[in-house]
Amino acid sequence: MRRKIVVYGMAVLLLMSTVGTILVPPISADDNVSDTLAKTREIYNSHRYSGWYYKPNSYSELVSWYQTLESQYPNYIEVFKANEMYGTGTITGGYDAYYVRITNESLGFHKPEVLFLGGPHGDETVGTIGLYWFADWMMRYAFDPAYDNPQREWLRWLLDHREIYFEVCHNPYGFDYVQRYDGNGWDLNREADYDGPGSPTGGIWASVNGKTLRLFVDNHAIRVGCDIHGGTRMLLYPWADTHYSITGTSPISGETYNSAPPDFYFYDAEALRCGAFIGNLVGDGYFNENNVGTIGELIWYSVYGGIAPWAYGADVVQNPVEDPYVEDETFGNYPGAGILWISPEMSYTKNPPESDFGNDTVPGYGMEMRRFILHQIDIAQPYVQWMEGTTEHNATINVGENVTLKWQVNGCLVVDHTSIQWGTHPDIINHSQYSTPDHDEHAGEYVGGTGWDNASNGVIDGTVYVENITINTPGTYYFVAKAQVDQIYNTTLAPSEYGTNHSYLRLVKERVNGSYFEMINGTDGNEVIEGHTWWYSPVIKVNVVEPTVSLNYTLYSGWNLI
Repeated sequence: MRRKIVVYGMAVLLLMSTVGTILVPPISADDNVSDTLAKTREIYNSHRYSGWYYKPNSYSELVSWYQTLESQYPNYIEVFKANEMYGTGTITGGYDAYYVRITNESLGFHKPEVLFLGGPHGDETVGTIGLYWFADWMMRYAFDPAYDNPQREWLRWLLDHREIYFEVCHNPYGFDYVQRYDGNGWDLNREADYDGPGSPTGGIWASVNGKTLRLFVDNHAIRVGCDIHGGTRMLLYPWADTHYSITGTSPISGETYNSAPPDFYFYDAEALRCGAFIGNLVGDGYFNENNVGTIGELIWYSVYGGIAPWAYGADVVQNPVEDPYVEDETFGNYPGAGILWISPEMSYTKNPPESDFGNDTVPGYGMEMRRFILHQIDIAQPYVQWMEGTTEHNATINVGENVTLKWQVNGCLVVDHTSIQWGTHPDIINHSQYSTPDHDEHAGEYVGGTGWDNASNGVIDGTVYVENITINTPGTYYFVAKAQVDQIYNTTLAPSEYGTNHSYLRLVKERVNGSYFEMINGTDGNEVIEGHTWWYSPVIKVNVVEPTVSLNYTLYSGWNLI
């Protein structure tokens, strides 16, 4: 266990202060950038993106940027007033709580959901601004011909298979007035109904901002979430001030942390990998075992009523050991909790200058936020996808030629088993005749075998599985790659405290428990999550034929053919 990191500043910093290639290629940039970059809005004002990730002058301007994106990509972006949707009123100062949904709307609204909150503390701006520039970047890199790039197919896959939600800024008043607290003088990261309220607040869910967030979460089945902060450099996860005597030792780093949750092992591996991928682009330092861990271990002050512990653990029906910390008798239970929630502290400077945000290729906080968001979107659900070089679907080949199959397994931390099953039945998942050897090199480990292996500083170059299958009989054949993942995370920490194999995370239960079933009657209808212990790629169909024999005849002058 390390000593808690003491945070200093001008004020006391409280935490309240697609079939195809899908692996992200290196998201890198020229690191030799002048430290004296100075970009002004006057230079870059011709259109929304014109060379730099600049800062909006106000919350309303930031909202207007999102609305411009919505008009450009109406089938993928929706900007809406969540406070009006849930009837929670108007935020102090006359603000609306704008949320943004980013997804392929033509495919419906029952995909794995992820939620990112712009700063609960208004003067901590990296998250609030970085979220917008991620949305702008994603749309351009997914669709704009001027930004064609190797990530395009993968970004479109994410839009087809995830629902990405942003709260533009959890504290619009604080953002406009560059202050920590809201218009009431309250800390919006101290009013959640878990071991709260803290101070200063008006009580549990006293703000319209908090009421809206609570109702949004309980009307969705969110798998991954975060609230983004500044003032130090950390990736923080539950717990804060509860379960202080429960310690967890990382099997990856060997470090020990107090206030450890039942899902400590998953949090530890996921956050360390995420931190390694973010890198250190502005000079604040790398994320590692010294600044990635539980709030209770790394923060030197109390965090009562924090959003992260509530979003993770406040469903007391599922997790009755948390009942002493939740006022469900007054505010009701929280079925939307069970979220893999991380609170990143992105920058030592709470409100960095515009020159530190960079752009698509210049390192800065914009690029760090991009890496963080991509990693968290990906982990929401396991998936198996074909890689470039795989025999194409509906291809026709000759007898004796190879069917080449290359695949990756992502959306997870470790691949326990993966292989190809194939045969002549169209329902090849349930009626296979043949299978390739099982890749079980990482079975029972905490990490390994994924496309994200050894992700570092924006570069992903993970495991690719390859099989070449020779078919000697003509016919129509079907192939599917399958994988079992993350099984070790069925074993949770401190069974005497939390219960045996008792994960709080819906994304863990979905992948380790084949009988898991959850349904939330939410904003978009019934949100259903069903457990799977095996995950499958799209099916590839290949026609195998006898080679055509070509006979050439030559007629010579003078031959009598009769």
